Amino acid sequence: MANWDSRYIHDHALRAYWQPTGDWDFRQRVSALLRQQHATWPTLRDAVTGLVAAEYKPLSVKGCTVLTQFNPARIVSTAAKVDAATIKQRACFLCCENLPPEELGVAFNDEFVALCNPFPVLADHLVIAAKEHRPQLIADDFGALLDLTRALGRDWFTLYNGPRCGASAPDHLHFQACARAGVPLFDDFAATLEQSPDTVRLSWQTDYRINVLAASSRKRDELCAWFLRALTELARVTETSEEPLLNLLVTFQHETWTVFLLPRGKHRPACYFAEGDAQLTVSPAAIDLSGVLVVPQPAHFARISATDVAQILAEVTLDDERFKAWLQAIQ
Repeated sequence: MANWDSRYIHDHALRAYWQPTGDWDFRQRVSALLRQQHATWPTLRDAVTGLVAAEYKPLSVKGCTVLTQFNPARIVSTAAKVDAATIKQRACFLCCENLPPEELGVAFNDEFVALCNPFPVLADHLVIAAKEHRPQLIADDFGALLDLTRALGRDWFTLYNGPRCGASAPDHLHFQACARAGVPLFDDFAATLEQSPDTVRLSWQTDYRINVLAASSRKRDELCAWFLRALTELARVTETSEEPLLNLLVTFQHETWTVFLLPRGKHRPACYFAEGDAQLTVSPAAIDLSGVLVVPQPAHFARISATDVAQILAEVTLDDERFKAWLQAIQ
């Protein structure tokens, strides 16, 4: 494992950026880190400025709002090549020896480090990377994702993009976290988020803009066990021997975790590969499926329509037949 000591910003330096609002815990360290990195890392500062100036176009898909976001800086991730040959040839940008000189982080437990995302989509956008270079797979680290969500608290959400579902570093395990305010999915499932079940409780909406399942519980171990079974059944339903195509969003409030499971049909829609006016450079990952759809090309943002978005979401998410078969298997 590479040595991360030189990449940590320690408490004595962070406290200069601390705005006391509670105990000096991981959440407070992350808040101070965001301020410190904004002050000292020009690339991040410019990206945050660009995000503040981002344009939005709300579109209605099956009666639900999707916010298309014009964010040119995100072309780096949207157009990232993630085939095995490209990944093998490039240096991993989440390994400590390859980070920009200004990029620093704070530790989360013994295995992860929280970093600022230099290409943010939402406010307070973090990448929480494994210190060890290992593949993007969730089965053995779902508990760590729950622990991270709890440590950040109710004003945040965390996410996981599968290695074939929008992760631009499929070779290096990582999560992301953002401020949760204004994300359409959480507004659409507000009633679900108010529940505090002791056992795993499942929720979904019929005729929603995508097929998504919410699993809520106050009990970490029960939720972990349920998730592994759900992952196994999804692999069976989609007939894959690899990790099934899946994005996750996780919240924690009222001492309860809610995990939104977004099973996928494929990585990128046909319009991504089209030519001329048919092309739309859209590559949905968890944030896009949550209702903030990044469109980094100005001409594509200008012409994308609700019909286009509906088609994109239908292509990349799991179809009704297999989604219903999966629900039947795990209820």
